Amino acid sequence: MSHCRTKENLRCPKCGSDDLAEIIYGPVEMTESLLLQVQAKKVLIRTEPKPENPPQHYCYYCGYEW
Repeated sequence: MSHCRTKENLRCPKCGSDDLAEIIYGPVEMTESLLLQVQAKKVLIRTEPKPENPPQHYCYYCGYEW
């Protein structure tokens, strides 16, 4: 099962970059598939407690989360 749901045409609303990752909140089971997605910068794992309205996307270019 793929964790990455980021659409190809999705862009950062702040800077317009498409260098994005889906944010998932842990703990998660680190499968080989998930590890490959993390290494490809398609998924960003957060280990802190999940906030009430958590951001779902992270921009590697400007650091914006939404």
